[in-house]
Amino acid sequence: MNKLTSILCLASLCFCGSLFSQTIDYSGPVAASMGFVKVFDDSPWASLNNVSNLATHKGLAVGASYQMRFNMKGLSSRAATIIVPGSFGTISGLVYQSGYEKSNYSRYAMSFSRQFGEKVSAGLQFNYLAHQIQGDDRADGLYSSLGLNFVISQQWGMGVYIQNPEQGKINYQETTYAVPTLFNAALRWRPFIDFQLMIELEKNLDADMIYKSGLQFNFKHKLFVRGGIKGKPVEMTFGGGIRLAGLSIDVGFAHHQQLGITSGAGLSYLFNRKNR
Repeated sequence: MNKLTSILCLASLCFCGSLFSQTIDYSGPVAASMGFVKVFDDSPWASLNNVSNLATHKGLAVGASYQMRFNMKGLSSRAATIIVPGSFGTISGLVYQSGYEKSNYSRYAMSFSRQFGEKVSAGLQFNYLAHQIQGDDRADGLYSSLGLNFVISQQWGMGVYIQNPEQGKINYQETTYAVPTLFNAALRWRPFIDFQLMIELEKNLDADMIYKSGLQFNFKHKLFVRGGIKGKPVEMTFGGGIRLAGLSIDVGFAHHQQLGITSGAGLSYLFNRKNR
């Protein structure tokens, strides 16, 4: 490594709370508008989150999204996904990138999700993570993610989502660095079909517990209004979506007390859509 490259690498790694976590923790426009809750995201962007939600997905779906974290180009994120349900389960693919030309992360993922009976769904995802610094060799690593969702009753559900349970690392030329290991557990209350409230706990092995909550109203499954809160530090989030036939357009915004606004949007299309 030359001197400039070493400085860039060290700066990126020292800022891992934003870069590494952003790399594996980008949650897409739907979850981002609901306090960044991930366990119960049942949109096509579940491929970024708890893939067990894809076990009941109906029809082939594709999507693309973009987010600018704190309005910083260096923390911008792009993602594309494809979801392919089958008789045995659902397969999904994900391509994700964050950063800019001098330092960027890429994540490539494949997952399999399946429903077991009417009350349990599970998903397993394999991820390849790469970090490219301008003028230097690419660093890479592998890790997995897994999730479980349980239907307790018509109104209540609970779930867990774990990223990097094996504590995988990303390998640079001279050393290795740990990829964050994140544990999420959530409870969902859906008193009627048009409203849901979620409470979620997230624990990074190297950081304090984070508390999240999100809610969503929908009007005839055509118009969606969402909001939430994440802390600590506190981020207030809001957003919404519209569904026109198989096309869904979703936007999400968050306000951080010190770092400002995060904004993002996504488009997805569901082929052979079945009415609920």
